[in-house]
Amino acid sequence: MQSILSMLLTTALAAPMTSAVAVAPADLKDAESVLAYIRAHPDDVALVTQGISHNADRLTPVASAIKIIHLAAYADAVREGRVKPGERVPMALWNSYHLPGTDGGAHEAALERLKPGASVTLDQVVSAMIEESDNAAADLLRDRLGPGALRKIAQTHVGTFNGEMLRAFGGCTLPADVCLNNYVKAGKQVQLTLPGFARQAAWTTTVTRISPGVLRGVLAGLRKDKTASRHLEWPMRQPGADPGKLLMGTKGGALPGVISEATYTVRPGEKPRETVLALRRLPEATWLSGIRSYAHQQFIVRMATDSAFFEKVRAALK
Repeated sequence: MQSILSMLLTTALAAPMTSAVAVAPADLKDAESVLAYIRAHPDDVALVTQGISHNADRLTPVASAIKIIHLAAYADAVREGRVKPGERVPMALWNSYHLPGTDGGAHEAALERLKPGASVTLDQVVSAMIEESDNAAADLLRDRLGPGALRKIAQTHVGTFNGEMLRAFGGCTLPADVCLNNYVKAGKQVQLTLPGFARQAAWTTTVTRISPGVLRGVLAGLRKDKTASRHLEWPMRQPGADPGKLLMGTKGGALPGVISEATYTVRPGEKPRETVLALRRLPEATWLSGIRSYAHQQFIVRMATDSAFFEKVRAALK
């Protein structure tokens, strides 16, 4: 969900203003089309940033943006000495949490980047959770820290990604945490057959939801934490990124019908801005266009770098 951020960082300041679309677009292709969609579907949008608080307190599915909570719990545990970043994690254990075919290839991409041997560090697992958005990494970390550590930060229960998948589509009738625990103990990966878009989109209303306002508050704290910001600011290490123009830390996510992003931006001489955007109940074609174009990311960067565009967004949500 974040592969074009380095390009955005070098082009955002030059983005031209275009006229707003009067009706909701079928495709999310750029920042203006996201704004048009927000105008047409305000009940299906949460947007929280400095000066805008739209559906901030409504519990909302945010897909993998919820992994900010896992990161916050990890940062707390490192600071308090309960875990060490260099702690070794056997690859056999990490792989046992993986549910093939359900994460868009994130787990495999993480292994390609890390090129692990028999084990990796806990910090490398966390990097895979944020950079590639590996669900297995998030569920392993949740078990290592304990679900109570996440609940304390999120102010709500944070479930397991793959446990929810096993319960919804893997035939497990037990609670999601038990489904995942049994799967990990069995040590045998299972290839799920996922249903069509409509059924998966309906399922997204049952997964972990969080108040976007709470998520933004957590994000603001992570910006100041060395452990967390090092992970969130991974796009700044990509070719073309220029932290002297725009520093960014981010975590996005997508589920069928849902697109989310939680981002902080810092421009020289300006106060930091933390933004949480969540779009839900997107039609299939619109959703597909959004995850291909990354228009929601363009939208967030545009708000951070173009004051006139920001005022258009704020006016649309009054």
